[in-house]
Amino acid sequence: MCECFVQPVSSKDSLAFFAQRDTFGASHPPSLSADCLHAAAEPTLHDRQTVIKPNMQVSAIRNRGGRLECIKVRWGWSPVWSMGTMPPLTHLPLHLVMRSKVFDRIKRDGRVLVAVDGWYEASDTAAQHQAKRLSYTTSRQSSPIFLAALAQASERPNGCDGLALVTYGDVANQQQRLLAFTGENALEWLRPDLDWEQARHMAAHVAVTEPQLEHVLTAKRMVQGRR
Repeated sequence: MCECFVQPVSSKDSLAFFAQRDTFGASHPPSLSADCLHAAAEPTLHDRQTVIKPNMQVSAIRNRGGRLECIKVRWGWSPVWSMGTMPPLTHLPLHLVMRSKVFDRIKRDGRVLVAVDGWYEASDTAAQHQAKRLSYTTSRQSSPIFLAALAQASERPNGCDGLALVTYGDVANQQQRLLAFTGENALEWLRPDLDWEQARHMAAHVAVTEPQLEHVLTAKRMVQGRR
C-alpha cells in the first residue's frame, strides 16, 4: 500500500498540462474544460517536490461546472459515520466505493485527480531482520501520473474533510494497487456521469500498467520531509 507520494510543489503546473493538451487539440470529455487557464502555458520539469504523508495537505484537481480547479485537502478522509471509531481512510477499493450506497455522495461529487511524480510502498523483498525499505514507483515517461482519488472538501472545512486514494485489483486475494492514469486518460475519471461499469472498464483497460512504470528500491530515510 502507498505510504507516501511525491507531488510537485505547484499544482497549477498540473492544470497547465491539461491546458496545453487542449491547445494542441487533444480530445477531452465534452463536459470538462481547462480554458479558464492560460492555455499557452507549458508544464515544466519540477526542481522541487514535496513528499506527502497521511494527514498532510494534498493538491487535487476536481471538476466544478465543467471547469478544472485545484483544491487543498488532507490525505485521510473521515466520513461522518466512521468518526471516533476508525482512523482516517487513506485508501479505498474501487469495487467497494462504486457499488456501495454508503459512498454515493463522494463518488458522485468527490472524484478528484492527484498529480504525482511517484509514490513509495513497502518492499516485499526486504528481509524481516532488515530496516524497513520502500520501493519508489514512477513513470517511465517525463509527464506526471494522475492518481484517482475521492475527496470531501466542504466550503466550510470540518473534521470530516479529507482525501482517499482509490485502489483496484484482485479482490479475492486482497491484492490492491493504486488506480493511476496518464494525462491522456485521466480526465475520464472526472466525468460527472461516470458509473460503475465505466470505472471498471477504466481500471481494466486504461489504468497505468507495469510496463509504463519503473521501480527503485530505496531506504526509508530518503523520504523524510522534503527532497
